[in-house]
Amino acid sequence: MRLSKQPTAGDEERLIVKNQPLALQAPPTSITMRQVRPTDSDRLRSNCWPNRTFLTVYNLITRTVRNTADGRGLGLVVVGADDTPLAYGQFTLWPTCAEISDLVVTESLRGQGVGTALIQALVKRARLDGAKAFEIGVAMDNPRAAALYRRLGFEDSHTLMMDLERGKEKILFLRLEAPRSR
Repeated sequence: MRLSKQPTAGDEERLIVKNQPLALQAPPTSITMRQVRPTDSDRLRSNCWPNRTFLTVYNLITRTVRNTADGRGLGLVVVGADDTPLAYGQFTLWPTCAEISDLVVTESLRGQGVGTALIQALVKRARLDGAKAFEIGVAMDNPRAAALYRRLGFEDSHTLMMDLERGKEKILFLRLEAPRSR
């Protein structure tokens, strides 16, 4: 995976943006991403979601690929030098916002800016697709992710009880509004 410590031209541009939430800034060019493909399912399961079944991951990815084809979202993977998926995130366009979900970074790359770059890339694409606001949910027992989302400029919005993989749990949704164009 290209996680170079040397800033690139794109990284230099990012650093001069002031008074703009980090999530709205361009992702670094030092992290390689591409659209997710159904053939990524097995590697995503083994690298990022070892506790999920192949079918669960495959269904998530194929639904995301369909949403992309319908113009309703996008799934991205961060890949290593051999094109192996090492992180994943997606957004779905809703009438009032783009919902970013299913973010996961392989354990060995956490804390290296991969999650930040993935969110920045998803927000950038969602803005191009017309989104003016962005929401992201996090389980209440994941304070590290919640702290990341707040650092990127998302603010606490509301909570919901949702039945996810571990049964019903409280999910905190955070929201970020894009600045209005002049």
